[in-house]
Amino acid sequence: MGKKKDDKAGEDGEQKKSPVKLIGMMVAIAGVGYMLGGRGAGAGTEAVTTTTIVQLEGCAEGTDATTAEHNTLDLESMSINLNDGHYLRVTVSLGLCPGVVGVAAGEGAGEPLNTAPAKDIIVSTLSGNSMAILSEPEGRENVKELLTQRLAHEYPEEIYEVYFLEFVMQ
Repeated sequence: MGKKKDDKAGEDGEQKKSPVKLIGMMVAIAGVGYMLGGRGAGAGTEAVTTTTIVQLEGCAEGTDATTAEHNTLDLESMSINLNDGHYLRVTVSLGLCPGVVGVAAGEGAGEPLNTAPAKDIIVSTLSGNSMAILSEPEGRENVKELLTQRLAHEYPEEIYEVYFLEFVMQ
């Protein structure tokens, strides 16, 4: 009889150790997986890769992006009819080249940036698209690149980037 109790105690002891061993093995496997796949092999570098722009495209030659002060000019929200009958409400911020100050008339020093051509370019570029195209992240990025190119052409050495602050379709 004493032998049976010892056998049961041994079985219970093994059952208690088994989950501990299992958890320990899972932690070890997760750690190895993390080291091999997560960090060590360079996986996920696309998510944290940043681009350092030495020369801002569209800005004056010799503009050092790392030391120069960058300004933005927020345009007021615009409601735009898309080519498929839907509407887009968009707020755009313009990335200005160093030394360019986007001021409204009567504010601060410097010549105010005439934003009428920029607004016209934004409306004409966005209105030529459908909601289906603009709902996809790739479609929005393509439109943003096109806007950046058109605005940089219209405002040489003044605008280098376009940012969407609001982008709502209905």
